[in-house]
Amino acid sequence: MPELPEVETIKRGLEQSLINQTIVSVKCHRDHLRIPIPKNLDSVLMNAQIINFTRRGKYILIHLNNQQTILIHLGMSGKMIVRPHNSSYILQKHEHLTVLTKEGQCLSYIDPRRFGMIDIFPSNQTHRLLVRMGPEPIIPKTKYSQFSSYLYNQLQKKKQSIKSSLLDQHLIAGLGNIYVCEALFLAEISPLRPSNSITLEETFHIVKAIQTILTKAIKAGGSSMRDYVHSDGKRGYFQMQWNVYGKEKENCSKCLTKGKKTLIKRTTQAGRSSFYCDTCQR
Repeated sequence: MPELPEVETIKRGLEQSLINQTIVSVKCHRDHLRIPIPKNLDSVLMNAQIINFTRRGKYILIHLNNQQTILIHLGMSGKMIVRPHNSSYILQKHEHLTVLTKEGQCLSYIDPRRFGMIDIFPSNQTHRLLVRMGPEPIIPKTKYSQFSSYLYNQLQKKKQSIKSSLLDQHLIAGLGNIYVCEALFLAEISPLRPSNSITLEETFHIVKAIQTILTKAIKAGGSSMRDYVHSDGKRGYFQMQWNVYGKEKENCSKCLTKGKKTLIKRTTQAGRSSFYCDTCQR
């Protein structure tokens, strides 16, 4: 599933290609996603101008000049591809929605597994799926301490593992399995630790590590696994920088710098794989 860096990368690509363009054609080829694509989507989008793109957690929001907002979640395998439109365009396999602009751009939503979703809602309201989401994890350095205090207070109420807490979208919006594994490695915190055992100082290290990992991942265009590509069809490259994720039984890079050889371990937490070094991460 695309996580925050992948969704942010796609959002930026869409913004660069489609900002201020006017929608002149909306074709729904298959409406069966996680929830059906709204039947009135075409009437809402027709002749509307795209004025802004934002991201909330793992959701992309497209804001229109008719005071409506499109909400998109990519699910497990969703893609949003932008290309110049021409008469020879061939409908892609698993393409659910095609949107054309007056300026000649074609936006396709493609989703083989159909776990994604597309919805619309009034721009002056908050979509029901966004109401209880936690704060965004990417923050300026001046707010590290404030965010650490918030997170520490929340963690003290929880006995579940720190890994599970960081994946809770009600606690922090947008974090996923890959980047939580990588952030905990950077912060040298074991994913197995109970949340309420994490100190305020350790929480600060986690917050700082999250910023570092997410910033690097966005710069690299996210991590391409299976289906994920940018809005122009290109792949991300952050998977080349992973330290622990997917590296079971490989040597820990931190331990090697200290002249030690410790193998990365893998365990399962709440149905998700966790990768960690039990020497570096305590």
